[in-house]
Amino acid sequence: MVNDARSYQVIDKSYMRMMVIKCALIFIAGLLVTAGIFLLMMGQPIGPTYGEGFRMLAQLNRDIFYKSLIIYGSTVLVALGCIAVSAMLYSHRVAGPVYRLRLFAGRIGKGEVSGQVALRQTDVVHPLAVEMNRMNNNFYRTLTGIMREIEALEKQAELLEKKPDQRAALDEIREGASRISTLIGRYRL
Repeated sequence: MVNDARSYQVIDKSYMRMMVIKCALIFIAGLLVTAGIFLLMMGQPIGPTYGEGFRMLAQLNRDIFYKSLIIYGSTVLVALGCIAVSAMLYSHRVAGPVYRLRLFAGRIGKGEVSGQVALRQTDVVHPLAVEMNRMNNNFYRTLTGIMREIEALEKQAELLEKKPDQRAALDEIREGASRISTLIGRYRL
């Protein structure tokens, strides 16, 4: 039962979790870089005398404020840039495959059932492509079976016109019609 649930899943459940984890890791890396810069700045000596140290502390207070604005601002910009790049890469794994699936579905709608859609294993909607290929293969097998049965029925109809014993040909036509009904009966119309 668990395996059936996974086969109906279009987008893997871990997709969103991995996106959030990567964004969080980028944010944490930015905080660590900021903390490292502050740690390096704290190692500077204050000054040799009390008055000079006091002036330096006042200057350091202003410097820390402006430098923290620069550091936090640049960290936020880098983090937002990394998050935007990650989002674009992940959306590439969704948008491109969905576009190819839409084109494939359009070809099926036009009656071209001999092809398949190929997606990368890492694409988010790969399970949907597998199911669409399975559906298309079933359509192809059903339609080729119907075409074979129709050809057999046409041959029987030709024989029916030429033979005096029409009962056997009629039985063969009925059996062929039954086989076609069985093939089509799998689909709900």
